Amino acid sequence: MRISTITMYEQSLNSLNRQQGEFLKIGQQISSGRRVVNPSDDPQAASLAVGVDQAKAVDQQYANARVSARNSLSQQESVLNSSSDFIVRARTLLVQAGNGTLSDADRDAIGQELNGIYQGLVGQANSMDGNGRYLFGGYRDGTPPFVQDADGRVSYVGDTGVKAQQVDSARLMPSVDHGQAIFRSSEDADLFAALKDAIDVLATPVDGEAGRDNLRSVLASSSKALDNSFDNVLSVRASVGARLNELDVLDVVGDNRMLNYEQILSERLDLDYNKAISDYTLRQVGLQAAQKAFVDVQKLSLFNLM
Repeated sequence: MRISTITMYEQSLNSLNRQQGEFLKIGQQISSGRRVVNPSDDPQAASLAVGVDQAKAVDQQYANARVSARNSLSQQESVLNSSSDFIVRARTLLVQAGNGTLSDADRDAIGQELNGIYQGLVGQANSMDGNGRYLFGGYRDGTPPFVQDADGRVSYVGDTGVKAQQVDSARLMPSVDHGQAIFRSSEDADLFAALKDAIDVLATPVDGEAGRDNLRSVLASSSKALDNSFDNVLSVRASVGARLNELDVLDVVGDNRMLNYEQILSERLDLDYNKAISDYTLRQVGLQAAQKAFVDVQKLSLFNLM
């Protein structure tokens, strides 16, 4: 009889613990809004959730990379727009400078304005990003990529590395072009060399027919170089615009993918509140019954004599 009483007590206690555990579990589900609170609730669903969460984290990294790439490309686009305006003005001035009726003083004044454009373009070419790094220096972004020598001539001292961002699983996008590709600064008749040649010749008084021939020759070659540079800047600008458009498309794709992930998680993990509330009420009744049964077992006389 003593063993029977102990057995009844243990059974009653186990039932109480089980009912209480189930009651608390449903309470946690309701408070969290999730059917799977612990991996043991549904190992398969929990494993799926881990995989989906990892995929979401990777996609968020791509989204962050797209933000960074868009910032760099937008800044580059702004620089290219300003550079285009500078070049257009410089071309206009070179046409004016070719007027044979101008005096040396007139040409010198045009040369002074061209020098302002020249310095403005150098400043644009040495633009910095929001982190204090030079935008167009390639991977050598800690120092100005365009430098002037004692004569004021510009050379490119950056590298030709192209910074890129992994903006999606299969897309490594160039986020900024190096200065060599944009301004084509080298030892031949590039943008800066063309402008400097024009500035120098306009500052030199014209002496006789030889001087006029030299003026015309330099202005013609400088104008041609500016035309080529302008076309190149427009080409890079078009490429930047295409990349910005692509980022918009990838954002939409990424957002849709995130929504799909959320739908998968919702279908496998979210709680059916109607069923949960019904189960909660049922477990509450079961817990109360188990509590009453446990109290009744404790009142058994033979149990008290043990």
